[in-house]
Amino acid sequence: MNQRQVTFLPHNRTIEVSEGDSLIRAALQAGVHINASCGGEGVCGKCRILLEEGMVSEGVSERLSQEDLENGYRLACLSRISEDATIRVPVESAIDRSVFDKRVTPRRTARIKQMDFESLKEQGLFIPPVEKIYLELPLPDAQNNMPDVTRLIEYLKLQADEHKLELTLPVIRKLPAILREHDFKVTVTLVRPVRDDGKTQITNVQPGDTTSENYAIAIDVGTTTIYAQLIDLSSGACLGEGGDFNGQISYGEDVISRIMYAEKPGGLEKLQEIVVGTINKVLGNIISQAGVARESISTITIAGNTTMTQLLLAIDPRYLRRSPYVPASTLFPPFRAELIG
Repeated sequence: MNQRQVTFLPHNRTIEVSEGDSLIRAALQAGVHINASCGGEGVCGKCRILLEEGMVSEGVSERLSQEDLENGYRLACLSRISEDATIRVPVESAIDRSVFDKRVTPRRTARIKQMDFESLKEQGLFIPPVEKIYLELPLPDAQNNMPDVTRLIEYLKLQADEHKLELTLPVIRKLPAILREHDFKVTVTLVRPVRDDGKTQITNVQPGDTTSENYAIAIDVGTTTIYAQLIDLSSGACLGEGGDFNGQISYGEDVISRIMYAEKPGGLEKLQEIVVGTINKVLGNIISQAGVARESISTITIAGNTTMTQLLLAIDPRYLRRSPYVPASTLFPPFRAELIG
């Protein structure tokens, strides 16, 4: 497949894509968000773009007059890349990013203050689900040659009063080398169970004492925007925050449009890929600005409405818009972030 260069104005962003690719997908890959309320059906007419150089195939709609077409206007959602092109995104087709440039309003500041972590800690309500514990384990010898996992669990019981423990397979795989390379001095990450009858999971083992590097991410996945905060679980301090438009907005402005898009072949996978990509972009910016290492992020908590949750987890949402409107689930087990990308 031939590669073509597409430049988006006034953003001055150039991206290389395959011939035949969707123009709106190319814009998304370039970080240019174009309004497409109808989910790419070509019926809302909000994704008008202007061809300044080059050509695209298709892109014609009854939403465009003959004069529009002669002047070089096309609909981004219907257009396919056929050659190198320069595309101008008119103001009315672009998504307004100024919402992310505004300062926090006094009213919002008051809400944040009410939820201040110091206040929660004083009330005994700040109980992070993840804890890091530093251990100095006795070295094995002929008289004390219990398995590494048993040694770890036994001394966690003694030092941290933890009795219902289980390890994940990735931790077991790396445990022998980390213990021996660091004189059996390690930090373990414990994830508390959601239910009282559950077990505490050991999800990570790190060399040395990293108890001061214990961070969490809180994410709100909205239909329009995605917002996140980086929290220091040791102090409760917010170290950084940021947001961006939910990239899915280019495939539908509302949840019904996105559910309809998800029903198309490959649609659900595409929407999941896009929202995960937006989340990773937001987190990358926050973590970089705060100077925090990715491996120090111990837990991520995500909130979203029912549709956004199912799209994020690649769960078929079609029955949410069909009577009697039943979701797949409203409660999800903890899982490793790598499972969704």
